[in-house]
Amino acid sequence: MKRLIAAGSALALALLVSACNSGSTSSASSSSSSSSGSGSVLGTPAKAASGSPINVFFFNEEGASAAASSPESFQAAEAATDYVNKNLGGVNGRPLALTHCATLGTPDSVTNCANKAVDAKPDVVVKGVEVQSANAVPIITGAGIPYVTLNAGAPAELKTPTSYVLSAGFASQFAPVVPYMKSKQYKSLGVIYTNVTSLSTALDGTVSKAIKAAGLSYTSAPVDITTGDLTPAYSALVAKKVDAIMVVTSAGQCAAALKARSSLSDTTPLLMSSSCNVASVLNTVPATVTNGAVFAFLDTSAVPSDADTKIYLAAMKQYQPSANVGSFAPTSFEAIVDLQRALLTVKDPKTLNAQSISDTVGATKSVKLFMGGGQTFSCGETLFAASPSVCTGAAFLVSYNAGTYKLIKGYDASTILN
Repeated sequence: MKRLIAAGSALALALLVSACNSGSTSSASSSSSSSSGSGSVLGTPAKAASGSPINVFFFNEEGASAAASSPESFQAAEAATDYVNKNLGGVNGRPLALTHCATLGTPDSVTNCANKAVDAKPDVVVKGVEVQSANAVPIITGAGIPYVTLNAGAPAELKTPTSYVLSAGFASQFAPVVPYMKSKQYKSLGVIYTNVTSLSTALDGTVSKAIKAAGLSYTSAPVDITTGDLTPAYSALVAKKVDAIMVVTSAGQCAAALKARSSLSDTTPLLMSSSCNVASVLNTVPATVTNGAVFAFLDTSAVPSDADTKIYLAAMKQYQPSANVGSFAPTSFEAIVDLQRALLTVKDPKTLNAQSISDTVGATKSVKLFMGGGQTFSCGETLFAASPSVCTGAAFLVSYNAGTYKLIKGYDASTILN
């Protein structure tokens, strides 16, 4: 039986939303070089999608605050819809039609969008980013409408039978650390993390157990969420002579950890969470401090050489040229394309409606994830017993060197955290 590796709680997701929205990611920095010749990258179908549309209702947190708003997620969903319809021929000829509802990060606004979805009677609901999504799931699925997302945190999203989560979850992104440590012959890992329940559960619980089960050593140095100087915590790990140090914090504390590393002239191999992948954070120290660092990601959107990432950047330039391609935009683009890939498995696309879409997505097996580095999703299998709605274990490690990202390897977290 596989252990729980659920996506982070709403607090962890909010922490990451704030971190990612505080600056552009690597995808943004690579857009200009990867999107030239977008027509050839995107391709053109022999026949564009037409006929009766498959109605997709998309809701997403927008305007709640500067730190918790992702309008680019909706723009990415729009670009993905255009890409699917104009370049992939829809779902075997049937176009996707996108309806949008903006939430404000509050229970009432989420409930309002959920009720609007029920009134609209769509064939499927896709969630972009929203920390109060627990309020939407029972309303939407209770009306017989399937629910799809990549950014899941609420138990309702992780356990409801007709909720389909097409990413591995928060704790899973750190699972590759185990085989990576073994490949590098590291014997010990020290972890600095923001001391909130969701992170301590994921790291001191799930991840540490997997590390110790592999015969390796795990040491953590949790820091209070208000701590500004991480030098004492970083120094403590250096003093213990750990073979590698991993930082899992907010963007502000990521910068503090890098400053501590710089002040100590430390060269211990460094791993970081995706929340640290912000230009304003990485640029706070000389490149020599971060060169060789390894990031843990749930997709390959940070790797400009990845074939799907090239498509993503080209589609965003073609269909949403003013949109930010970083932050949580990639996950919404992925959700739409992955939905299309799932629906392509149906024998007759004319039969697709809410019930048959739920049945089709729910029966998927080994469908390739978009920007998934060759990894797949299988909603027809239970990968994590305590989170049966999670359809994939895909997780990735990416190396960082002077602003250049390179995929190290894709991993299946469900085979590591068991």
